[in-house]
Parts: sequence; C-alpha cells; structure tokens
Amino acid sequence: MGLYDGIKDVAKVVQKADNIELYQKLIDLSSQALDMQNKINNLAEENKRLKQKEDIINKILRHNETYITIKEDKVPIFYCSCCWDTQNKLVQLIAHEEGDYICNICNNRGYYDKEKYREYIDNMQNDNNIYI
Repeated sequence: MGLYDGIKDVAKVVQKADNIELYQKLIDLSSQALDMQNKINNLAEENKRLKQKEDIINKILRHNETYITIKEDKVPIFYCSCCWDTQNKLVQLIAHEEGDYICNICNNRGYYDKEKYREYIDNMQNDNNIYI
C-alpha cells in the first residue's frame, strides 16, 4: 500500500469517528507527507544527474587545446571543454580536415592538429598568393 492509499484509509476511519479536529490534523499531516515525497523524488533525480556527471568526469581526457575527448571512444570525438566546464554539456565540435575546430554553441576555436593547419595555410598562401 502506498502513502496516498494509507492516508485515504485513515481519513475514512477518522471521518466515521466524526472528529473534525483529528480530520484536520490528518489533512495537515498528509500534506506534509506529500511534500516530503516530492522532496525525496527531487533529491533522487538530482542524485541520478550527479552520478551521471561523475561517470562522465572519470572518462574525460583533457588536452592542451580547449577540447576534450572520452577515453573509451574507439574513434576520438572532439567535445568543447568550455561548454563542459561551464554547462556540463558534451557539445561535439565541428572539426575541419585542415586541423582546426569550432564549437557551434560558444564559438570556442582552436587546433587539434597544428601541423596540419600550418600546412593548409602554407598551401593557401602558395596557391593564391594570399598573405595571412
């Protein structure tokens, strides 16, 4: 029998006894009990979120640049370290084949492969006579 069913059963007994003061106390107690049940549910949900966050924290691999990866990923996926650190959200970065990346949420930019990016810039300068 659940909390609500128990309160209903006791309320029926009190109502039959025709004791208004006792009935009012039962209503007050039942309201308090339901408030406590809501708090328990909220705490259980918060506990679940914290455990999930802790699980992710233990899997994160930080790098010198402003991106993170997950240790267990067979193919590394770049996530924004700024979004993780400020909002606890794993936001996948847009990684360009030229060696740079950008976050479409916070505009975090950087390089996951500086050599590749330098080579790209050098090629652009040589191909188009562009000076960067």
